[in-house]
Amino acid sequence: METNIKKIDWNKIGLAIYSYVVILLGIYLMIRFQILNHAVLLTSDALLHFQRFYDTSMQIKTGNFSYFQTNLAFGHSGRIFNAVYGPFLAYIGLVHNWFNFQILTVFTVLLIAGIGMYRLALKANVDEVIAILLALIYLQFSIVAGILRFNFMAWGAALAPYAMMQVLYMINDERKPILWLSLALIMSLIAQVHLLSTVYICHLPSMP
Repeated sequence: METNIKKIDWNKIGLAIYSYVVILLGIYLMIRFQILNHAVLLTSDALLHFQRFYDTSMQIKTGNFSYFQTNLAFGHSGRIFNAVYGPFLAYIGLVHNWFNFQILTVFTVLLIAGIGMYRLALKANVDEVIAILLALIYLQFSIVAGILRFNFMAWGAALAPYAMMQVLYMINDERKPILWLSLALIMSLIAQVHLLSTVYICHLPSMP
Protein backbone atom coordinates (compact mmCIF):
# COMPACT_ATOMS: atom_id res chain seq x y z
CA MET A 1 0.00 0.00 0.00
CA GLU A 2 1.49 3.31 -1.07
CA THR A 3 1.68 6.21 1.34
CA ASN A 4 1.78 9.93 0.61
CA ILE A 5 4.14 10.69 3.48
CA LYS A 6 7.00 12.81 2.24
CA LYS A 7 10.51 12.35 3.53
CA ILE A 8 11.93 15.23 5.52
CA ASP A 9 14.70 17.01 3.66
CA TRP A 10 17.05 17.68 6.57
CA ASN A 11 19.62 19.36 4.31
CA LYS A 12 17.03 21.90 3.20
CA ILE A 13 15.92 22.51 6.79
CA GLY A 14 19.54 22.93 7.90
CA LEU A 15 20.22 25.40 5.12
CA ALA A 16 17.14 27.43 6.08
CA ILE A 17 18.23 27.52 9.74
CA TYR A 18 21.72 28.57 8.67
CA SER A 19 20.22 31.38 6.58
CA TYR A 20 18.25 32.76 9.52
CA VAL A 21 21.30 32.50 11.80
CA VAL A 22 23.34 34.55 9.30
CA ILE A 23 20.59 37.19 9.19
CA LEU A 24 20.44 37.31 13.00
CA LEU A 25 24.23 37.65 13.17
CA GLY A 26 24.10 40.50 10.66
CA ILE A 27 21.42 42.24 12.73
CA TYR A 28 23.47 41.88 15.90
CA LEU A 29 26.51 43.44 14.24
CA MET A 30 24.37 46.36 13.09
CA ILE A 31 23.05 47.17 16.57
CA ARG A 32 26.07 45.96 18.58
CA PHE A 33 27.47 49.47 19.09
CA GLN A 34 24.22 50.79 20.52
CA ILE A 35 23.79 47.81 22.84
CA LEU A 36 27.35 47.82 24.19
CA ASN A 37 27.41 51.58 24.70
CA HIS A 38 23.85 51.77 26.02
CA ALA A 39 23.35 54.57 23.51
CA VAL A 40 20.06 56.30 22.76
CA LEU A 41 19.37 57.74 19.32
CA LEU A 42 18.45 61.40 19.75
CA THR A 43 17.16 62.78 16.47
CA SER A 44 14.26 65.03 15.54
CA ASP A 45 12.16 61.99 14.65
CA ALA A 46 13.16 60.18 17.85
CA LEU A 47 11.97 63.11 19.96
CA LEU A 48 8.78 63.29 17.92
CA HIS A 49 7.99 59.62 18.53
CA PHE A 50 8.97 59.93 22.18
CA GLN A 51 6.17 62.49 22.51
CA ARG A 52 3.54 60.25 20.92
CA PHE A 53 4.54 57.13 22.83
CA TYR A 54 4.60 59.15 26.05
CA ASP A 55 1.09 60.33 25.26
CA THR A 56 -0.24 56.80 24.73
CA SER A 57 1.52 55.66 27.90
CA MET A 58 -0.21 58.39 29.88
CA GLN A 59 -3.53 57.57 28.21
CA ILE A 60 -3.23 54.00 29.50
CA LYS A 61 -2.09 55.19 32.94
CA THR A 62 -4.88 57.76 33.39
CA GLY A 63 -7.62 55.99 31.44
CA ASN A 64 -8.26 59.11 29.35
CA PHE A 65 -8.10 57.70 25.82
CA SER A 66 -8.13 59.84 22.71
CA TYR A 67 -7.66 58.29 19.28
CA PHE A 68 -7.15 61.58 17.46
CA GLN A 69 -5.72 64.16 19.86
CA THR A 70 -2.48 63.98 21.84
CA ASN A 71 -3.67 65.84 24.90
CA LEU A 72 -0.90 64.68 27.24
CA ALA A 73 2.14 65.42 25.06
CA PHE A 74 3.29 68.09 22.60
CA GLY A 75 2.68 70.71 25.30
CA HIS A 76 -0.93 69.56 25.83
CA SER A 77 -1.68 71.06 22.43
CA GLY A 78 -4.13 68.40 21.31
CA ARG A 79 -2.05 67.82 18.20
CA ILE A 80 -3.46 65.21 15.80
CA PHE A 81 -0.57 62.83 15.21
CA ASN A 82 -1.26 59.16 15.90
CA ALA A 83 -4.38 59.10 13.75
CA VAL A 84 -2.42 60.02 10.63
CA TYR A 85 0.86 58.29 11.46
CA GLY A 86 0.52 54.81 12.93
CA PRO A 87 -2.61 54.63 15.06
CA PHE A 88 -2.34 51.37 17.00
CA LEU A 89 1.40 50.68 17.05
CA ALA A 90 1.87 53.32 19.74
CA TYR A 91 -0.41 51.37 22.08
CA ILE A 92 1.50 48.10 21.82
CA GLY A 93 5.07 49.44 21.68
CA LEU A 94 5.42 50.44 25.32
CA VAL A 95 8.32 49.06 27.39
CA HIS A 96 10.14 50.02 30.57
CA ASN A 97 12.35 52.81 29.22
CA TRP A 98 13.27 54.60 26.00
CA PHE A 99 16.55 52.73 25.49
CA ASN A 100 14.84 49.35 25.71
CA PHE A 101 12.15 50.61 23.37
CA GLN A 102 14.69 51.69 20.76
CA ILE A 103 16.62 48.41 20.92
CA LEU A 104 13.41 46.38 20.72
CA THR A 105 12.11 48.48 17.83
CA VAL A 106 15.37 48.41 15.86
CA PHE A 107 15.80 44.65 16.33
CA THR A 108 12.18 43.94 15.36
CA VAL A 109 12.34 46.11 12.24
CA LEU A 110 15.61 44.54 11.10
CA LEU A 111 14.37 41.00 11.76
CA ILE A 112 11.09 41.52 9.90
CA ALA A 113 12.88 43.20 6.99
CA GLY A 114 15.65 40.60 6.76
CA ILE A 115 13.32 37.60 6.79
CA GLY A 116 10.91 39.33 4.43
CA MET A 117 13.55 40.12 1.80
CA TYR A 118 15.05 36.63 2.14
CA ARG A 119 11.67 34.97 1.57
CA LEU A 120 10.84 37.35 -1.28
CA ALA A 121 14.12 36.48 -3.01
CA LEU A 122 13.41 32.75 -2.65
CA LYS A 123 9.92 33.28 -4.03
CA ALA A 124 11.53 34.97 -7.05
CA ASN A 125 13.63 31.78 -7.55
CA VAL A 126 16.89 33.40 -6.44
CA ASP A 127 19.71 31.14 -5.24
CA GLU A 128 19.80 30.61 -1.46
CA VAL A 129 23.19 32.28 -0.93
CA ILE A 130 22.22 35.24 -3.11
CA ALA A 131 18.95 35.52 -1.18
CA ILE A 132 20.89 35.86 2.10
CA LEU A 133 23.16 38.50 0.57
CA LEU A 134 20.16 40.43 -0.76
CA ALA A 135 18.58 40.35 2.70
CA LEU A 136 21.74 41.75 4.34
CA ILE A 137 22.17 44.39 1.64
CA TYR A 138 18.52 45.40 2.02
CA LEU A 139 19.02 45.81 5.76
CA GLN A 140 22.13 47.91 5.28
CA PHE A 141 20.90 50.33 2.64
CA SER A 142 17.11 50.47 2.97
CA ILE A 143 16.52 50.01 6.69
CA VAL A 144 19.56 51.34 8.55
CA ALA A 145 19.17 54.88 7.16
CA GLY A 146 15.67 55.08 8.62
CA ILE A 147 16.78 53.53 11.91
CA LEU A 148 19.65 55.98 12.41
CA ARG A 149 17.14 58.82 12.17
CA PHE A 150 14.58 56.69 14.05
CA ASN A 151 12.31 57.32 11.10
CA PHE A 152 9.26 55.06 10.93
CA MET A 153 9.62 54.79 7.15
CA ALA A 154 11.88 51.89 8.16
CA TRP A 155 8.73 50.03 9.28
CA GLY A 156 7.19 50.48 5.86
CA ALA A 157 10.38 49.29 4.18
CA ALA A 158 10.47 46.26 6.50
CA LEU A 159 6.94 45.20 5.58
CA ALA A 160 7.20 46.01 1.87
CA PRO A 161 8.71 42.59 0.90
CA TYR A 162 5.67 40.82 2.36
CA ALA A 163 3.34 42.93 0.21
CA MET A 164 5.50 42.22 -2.85
CA MET A 165 5.37 38.49 -2.07
CA GLN A 166 1.59 38.61 -2.37
CA VAL A 167 1.97 40.25 -5.78
CA LEU A 168 4.21 37.37 -6.92
CA TYR A 169 1.73 34.86 -5.51
CA MET A 170 -1.09 36.50 -7.47
CA ILE A 171 0.96 36.32 -10.67
CA ASN A 172 1.88 32.65 -10.23
CA ASP A 173 -1.06 31.25 -8.27
CA GLU A 174 -4.67 30.65 -9.28
CA ARG A 175 -6.08 31.20 -5.76
CA LYS A 176 -6.37 34.92 -6.42
CA PRO A 177 -9.43 35.72 -4.23
CA ILE A 178 -7.60 34.42 -1.14
CA LEU A 179 -4.42 36.23 -2.16
CA TRP A 180 -6.25 39.52 -2.55
CA LEU A 181 -7.47 39.09 1.03
CA SER A 182 -3.94 38.41 2.32
CA LEU A 183 -2.62 41.45 0.44
CA ALA A 184 -5.39 43.57 1.93
CA LEU A 185 -4.53 42.35 5.44
CA ILE A 186 -0.84 43.16 4.99
CA MET A 187 -1.60 46.62 3.61
CA SER A 188 -3.96 47.21 6.55
CA LEU A 189 -1.16 46.25 8.93
CA ILE A 190 1.24 48.65 7.18
CA ALA A 191 -1.36 51.42 7.44
CA GLN A 192 -1.58 50.86 11.20
CA VAL A 193 2.21 50.92 11.55
CA HIS A 194 3.09 53.79 9.22
CA LEU A 195 0.29 55.28 7.14
CA LEU A 196 2.51 57.09 4.63
CA SER A 197 4.25 53.83 3.68
CA THR A 198 1.03 52.52 2.14
CA VAL A 199 1.23 55.25 -0.49
CA TYR A 200 4.77 54.26 -1.50
CA ILE A 201 4.13 50.52 -1.44
CA CYS A 202 0.98 50.83 -3.57
CA HIS A 203 3.12 52.42 -6.28
CA LEU A 204 5.92 49.82 -6.19
CA PRO A 205 4.39 47.31 -8.67
CA SER A 206 3.91 50.08 -11.26
CA MET A 207 7.48 51.39 -10.99
CA PRO A 208 9.84 50.52 -13.88
